[in-house]
Amino acid sequence: MAPADQFDPRHYVGVRRPLAEAETLPAWCYTSAAFHTREIERAFLKRWLFVACADEVPNAGDTLALETVGGPIALVRGRDGVVRAFANACRHRGARLVEGRGTCRAIVCPYHAWTYDLEGRLIGAPRMERTAGFDRADHGLVPIRLATWQGFVFVTFDARIGRLEDQLGDLTTKLGIYDFDGMVCTRRTSHEVPCNWKVLIENAMEAYHTGTVHGASLRQQEAEDEPTEGGWDAIWIARDQSIAVLPDEAAPFDHVPGLAGRAARGTFFTAIHPNTQFACTQDCMWWLNVWPRGAEACRLEVGTCFPRATVARPDFAANVARYYHRWDTGVADDNAIGATQQVGLRFAARPPGRYSWTESAVHRVNLWLLDQVLDPA
Repeated sequence: MAPADQFDPRHYVGVRRPLAEAETLPAWCYTSAAFHTREIERAFLKRWLFVACADEVPNAGDTLALETVGGPIALVRGRDGVVRAFANACRHRGARLVEGRGTCRAIVCPYHAWTYDLEGRLIGAPRMERTAGFDRADHGLVPIRLATWQGFVFVTFDARIGRLEDQLGDLTTKLGIYDFDGMVCTRRTSHEVPCNWKVLIENAMEAYHTGTVHGASLRQQEAEDEPTEGGWDAIWIARDQSIAVLPDEAAPFDHVPGLAGRAARGTFFTAIHPNTQFACTQDCMWWLNVWPRGAEACRLEVGTCFPRATVARPDFAANVARYYHRWDTGVADDNAIGATQQVGLRFAARPPGRYSWTESAVHRVNLWLLDQVLDPA
């Protein structure tokens, strides 16, 4: 059970020590409803949050429904070609407006047929003529602040937050060489996982587990730290060929043109705080988004992106199956061990563990979270 004063900084002195001396987060950080609420308020709702690729709504009228910590939202590409985000709730009585992915000429509420254009304006409201002072112009969809970088869509629920680029820091230069704008999102999958969201984010930032959890599939990998500046962390795994297929298979697709240095010789695994990973390898990239669903459950979304020239190849459909198999295998392994870890974290009397020297990025992710959740000393 979490202590009544679980936000007292004295509980986390051990976490803040140097890596070789540090302790892991207390178990209540993964089970406490109060800690979870504080995370949402301070680590999520005050940040830019990645939600989708702009090419998932490629044409005017395309819609994409998304669940976020701020509530359900809908991405809509307007007739002017602009992608916008709105609360996915009718202004009348709050019914959900769109489901999944779709295409429409106007957004029609399934409850009372209030109708909105693709820019969010209310253009039809049956039987509202007797409502005093009702003006359709005052009842458009609630807009959500949106920004894009290289085709990736981020939203924020904080009207006072600065620019997206300020949060991303040097990620824009280090990962910008992959030309994400020239990529296409070819698949998105969703997984309900019975573990705290941090369990999956921490797992994604270390290779320590690969020899056991992925011993029969991805096999043991070794990671190196990648120095970063801004709201993200990264590790790098060396391999001359794409790591996006299983070790015994050859990667059939061409490398992204212009890659140099570590980008040409391996894969970056990143943590874009708080809940996103961009994994960038020589011929593609994939992203993981981990959305909390209470203190002990989360939803993992996995998207895959390839250069347009690769997707246009006549052999793409046949060969991309190797990549999907690799990702599905790794995700299943990680989700299973995450669920197992969560069971153990429920043992309230378990003292904190210790970090391995291979878990420096996990330590940094934990320190970042404490900086958000705890009050300044």
